[in-house]
Amino acid sequence: MKADISLAERRRMEREQWAEIRAMLAPRHFAAMREQMAIDAALARLELEHLQSVAPVVQAILAGLRADAAPAPAPVVTAESESPPAPVSALSVRPGAPDMPFDLRYHLGLR
Repeated sequence: MKADISLAERRRMEREQWAEIRAMLAPRHFAAMREQMAIDAALARLELEHLQSVAPVVQAILAGLRADAAPAPAPVVTAESESPPAPVSALSVRPGAPDMPFDLRYHLGLR
């Protein structure tokens, strides 16, 4: 049958078929989109109602936590002449590779 019909005619028929398919699917697509939007709106409304119903409880809990909280300590100010202590490394470092601990190099096979 393909040999009996020219390429242009065959493409026109395919375009018409695809147009029919799109015409059939479009209403279903928009109906599904409307349903999803309705579901999303209902969920948002339910979530808002729930948050509004528990708001007084949450506010009471937060107020209690603020009342029980200890005051923050004052910052410690040191003299400028003191230098901070040098960081002490807990890992043994191989002299050939000061940036990577020996154990890690050994386990990665980078001896």
